Amino acid sequence: MAGKKSAEARRREIADAALRVIAEQGLGRFTALAIAREVGLTDGALFRHFATKEAIVLAAIDRVGEILFDGFPPQGEDPIERLGAFFRRRVEMIGGHPGVARLVNSEDLARAAPPEGVARVAEFRRRSQAFVRSCLAEAGRRGLLAPGLTPAEAAVIVLGSLMALAHFPAVATAGEPVGPMSRRVWRALEGLLRAGRAGRTAVSGRKRLRTATEGGAR
Repeated sequence: MAGKKSAEARRREIADAALRVIAEQGLGRFTALAIAREVGLTDGALFRHFATKEAIVLAAIDRVGEILFDGFPPQGEDPIERLGAFFRRRVEMIGGHPGVARLVNSEDLARAAPPEGVARVAEFRRRSQAFVRSCLAEAGRRGLLAPGLTPAEAAVIVLGSLMALAHFPAVATAGEPVGPMSRRVWRALEGLLRAGRAGRTAVSGRKRLRTATEGGAR
């Protein structure tokens, strides 16, 4: 016989169920009854774990933080490689938890969560944006950014792509799996961001052309 779940495990289960309900119905139609049904509890049992519906929303927000910042920040010597690891992982993590994007972008958050919950979500955004900007600022200082591209301009490009893929995947990917799309998008972004990438590609192309031409002449 399976052992009884601990109170902490049950609270986590309820928070995950809340995210699933938010993903399917949005915060505007988020109800305690829907969560209880998702977990297989009665209303009364649900509120033995959380005093109010607001407390459940706060728990769901805490789970969002755990999901978003699992393994954060990525490590590595090259700031653009660190940024790429963050970009791909963030897109794939949100893609696997649709309730995260729905909660973070909900216009109903201020009505469903107490002020501290709204502040936590805002801090998630600031923390992520600060990491992107710090990587790009370091890349700029080290001469790794493409000529003529400032860290601020690069941040707009990266954050815009991240927002499109992670938070609006149905629009960005047109039904294609988001994981492969995110990897291809990052390769394109890295080619745009990194100093010398275009130049090396052009030189390599000229060498191949010259070799082929010389071989034909012989």
